[in-house]
Amino acid sequence: MHTSPEPVLPRFVVFEGVDGSGKTTMAGALAKYYKDFAPDTPLYVDNFPGSIPGTLGEWVYRLHHNRLTDNLSPENIAPPALQLLHVAAHIDTILERVAPTFEQHGNVILDRYWWSTYAYSRYHMPSDEAWNLVYVERTYWAKLLQPIVIYLTRSISLKSDEMTPLRHTEIDGYYHELLGIEREAGICVYEINNDGSLENLWASVLTTLHLPYQKM
Repeated sequence: MHTSPEPVLPRFVVFEGVDGSGKTTMAGALAKYYKDFAPDTPLYVDNFPGSIPGTLGEWVYRLHHNRLTDNLSPENIAPPALQLLHVAAHIDTILERVAPTFEQHGNVILDRYWWSTYAYSRYHMPSDEAWNLVYVERTYWAKLLQPIVIYLTRSISLKSDEMTPLRHTEIDGYYHELLGIEREAGICVYEINNDGSLENLWASVLTTLHLPYQKM
């Protein structure tokens, strides 16, 4: 039971970063924190493109990671088309889950955002084409609350078996194309380094969100 004043929980928090930056761990820890301090407040938590079984996002995730039972493989899909499937999944989630949660005065925590679609698309296409690809999705986000975006960085990916140092650096650069643009647009964007311990990272996240410390 908490005896101190209840913290003011941000309504919308997004964790972003290159694969293996610690996003999923922090999103899960923050979700637990929210449920502890505000158990009666609606909370939507998801790992984009989607983690809820039976949704378009979960199907796209399984497709992207070659986990479908049919013969459809991401290797046989043009990269822009694959990213457009992510956009479709995101829009479906916005309309079916994110927006309704806000309408119920609930909170939303996301592991990934449209930023990932842009950054990973930039690996295959020039900037103007990547912006066009995420344009439709961004029109739906613009109707909702503005998020606090926490961009996590690491010198070496925690998934170094999947993410080479060269690709890690390149995609991090594409993410940084967004940081300045989003800050200029008035979005709260914070960059936190995750080269230290998990506890230090967690403490930094809570400090960034102006929340009292509690162990993970």
